[in-house]
Amino acid sequence: MQRVEALTDQPITMRKNILGTFISSFCLFFVTHTHAQKMAIAEKVSDLKIQIRQSDGGQKLTLLDSLSVLTRDMTQFKYDSIARATVSHAIALDSFDLANRKAARLVWSLTNRLGKPNEGKAYFEEIDAKQLPVTNNKLLARFYLNGGDSYYFSEEVEKAIKIYKLAARYALKANDSILYGISRKYIADAYTRMGNLVDASRILQEVEAIYRNTKDTIRLVNTKSSRADLYSMNGFYEEAKVERDEALLLSKTINYESGIINSLLNESIDNYAQEDTELMINNLNEALKYTKKSTEIRTRYEPQILNKLLLGYSLANDLEKATEIYNEIQQNPERNTQGYFESIYYKSVAHYYLAKKEVNNALFYAQKHYDFQIANNATQNITAAHNLLFEIYEAKNDSKQALYHFKKATHINDSILSLKRTKALSYYQTLYETEKRDAKIASQESEITILDNKNSIKQQWMLFGGLGLSLLFIIFYLIRSKKFAQKRQTLQQQFSRDLINAQEEERSRLARELHDSVGQKLMLLSKQTKKIENPNMEHLANSTLEEVRNISRGLHPSNLEHLGLTEAVNALIYNINTNTDLFFIEDINNIDYILPKEAELHVYRIIQEVLSNIVKHSEAKAVKIEVQKKDKSIHVLVSDNGKGFDLTIAKKSISLGMNTLYERAKIIGSQLNLKSELNKGTTLTMNIPI
Repeated sequence: MQRVEALTDQPITMRKNILGTFISSFCLFFVTHTHAQKMAIAEKVSDLKIQIRQSDGGQKLTLLDSLSVLTRDMTQFKYDSIARATVSHAIALDSFDLANRKAARLVWSLTNRLGKPNEGKAYFEEIDAKQLPVTNNKLLARFYLNGGDSYYFSEEVEKAIKIYKLAARYALKANDSILYGISRKYIADAYTRMGNLVDASRILQEVEAIYRNTKDTIRLVNTKSSRADLYSMNGFYEEAKVERDEALLLSKTINYESGIINSLLNESIDNYAQEDTELMINNLNEALKYTKKSTEIRTRYEPQILNKLLLGYSLANDLEKATEIYNEIQQNPERNTQGYFESIYYKSVAHYYLAKKEVNNALFYAQKHYDFQIANNATQNITAAHNLLFEIYEAKNDSKQALYHFKKATHINDSILSLKRTKALSYYQTLYETEKRDAKIASQESEITILDNKNSIKQQWMLFGGLGLSLLFIIFYLIRSKKFAQKRQTLQQQFSRDLINAQEEERSRLARELHDSVGQKLMLLSKQTKKIENPNMEHLANSTLEEVRNISRGLHPSNLEHLGLTEAVNALIYNINTNTDLFFIEDINNIDYILPKEAELHVYRIIQEVLSNIVKHSEAKAVKIEVQKKDKSIHVLVSDNGKGFDLTIAKKSISLGMNTLYERAKIIGSQLNLKSELNKGTTLTMNIPI
């Protein structure tokens, strides 16, 4: 997602497309005119630099300001250095408001225009540390808004939320509802990325109320687009399409070309996720038409659309169209392949060469795409990068590398990011459907009050001035909070069950696909290698087949279905005992058919996760495991003599795996107790009611 600079995204009047021979004439004129413009700008830049060298004080600052405005976002004129020099000189002359404004613009340019969020973040921190005595709250709001973006796109989302909240605070002080709404929307975007979709949805409702109240259709469109993103990133594409269609209709009604392009572009991303290449290409071509409306819009959107079209045509194996788009991209590589567009360019060209069966070229660009994601810590895109490398290595018949990237992609898909989003969305669906109307009304009333800051202060004095009224309000608030907490807890328990069940279903599906598809092919390969009597190939095929089987068994314990819970646990212990130096002391009663199938799976997963943690982290020499049937319960104990850990510290940063253990225990009606001390080992106990 590329941000538009705060307060500069204004509606642009649509113009009719001109057909026939006039297009050729216009294109020739446009190229000539553009070249002339560049020459004129270059002359102005050179002239201004000469004047700057010959001046000082306030005159030099004025000239630097003019030069930074003239060259902003133009890498060929080193806008970065010019802006930094302008800010430094402004600070030296105590022109703090100007310094802050220029710094905010540079942070935005590095983050959103040049695709260098880490550099944007570093510069934001450098200026923020100076604590400049800026008096203009609007400038401060915009500065922190752009600073928040630098953290957001550097994958430090929690930090971004803190900075966005500062921006919202200064926007309120400035009584600027637009800046306040933008800040709140960006907070919602950050919550969406974290998987906190409940809060994201509520904030978006608040923001929509602000923009309806201020009749700001453009930002209402952008907010609806954020709600569509909230749906689509979690696989709810039908709901996302409803929101995008509404945003598209509103954009066309007011001739808001950026809104039209964004809706079509984001819809094409959903098409790509759904593997609907034809619709993806149609939406991209439609978006491309609107990019011709102005130079600013064309510069902002055309590179991304062209690169995605190259990807679409390559996936569709339409090499003629793909080559046509590829050549168009290469006509302006500085604009189309660098900065913000570098990542999608690498990905699209890799797919292009893969479609052409030029596998080595495809691998070169796929590796650059992967390195770019790693360098920018882009967790969401690393999975796709691994999948692309998997496809290419598979085409090269390099089974070892292909399997490596397949395993990496699978692991990330099952990571904390995916789990948080799925978990939050389950809760979000339940909460949103039951409280949608009340929440919407409440948020609208709340935001209307906030926007009128002066009246709000007067109303608060009138409402809460008396001690008696204040006391009544506090009591009422506490009662409401308690009821809401109880309701939230009930919903939490329900969505936890749904989440883990969905996770198990996905693991079962992946296990089946590995067994039925990849496993069968590897088994056939193993048989073929025996015929050619090549020991090395035979060993590689057999070991790869065994790796796939191990992955499949890890995803879904088939022993549990075929042999029962008791034997499945014994098999798990046997496997760990065989492959590690751990000494096991075990006392396992037969507990088959005592618990429901779902509960058996949860018990197995709990024991599996605990043993896995012992192997990975404990440095233990021995493990004791008891599974005993009591009168009305099943008692489970797992203890080790490892290094242990400090429970007080661990509770503050509890891991995803431990969270899942506690959730599974709650689902089967049990309480999980964990005891650990440094250098004294760890003990886990659990009593499961029968």
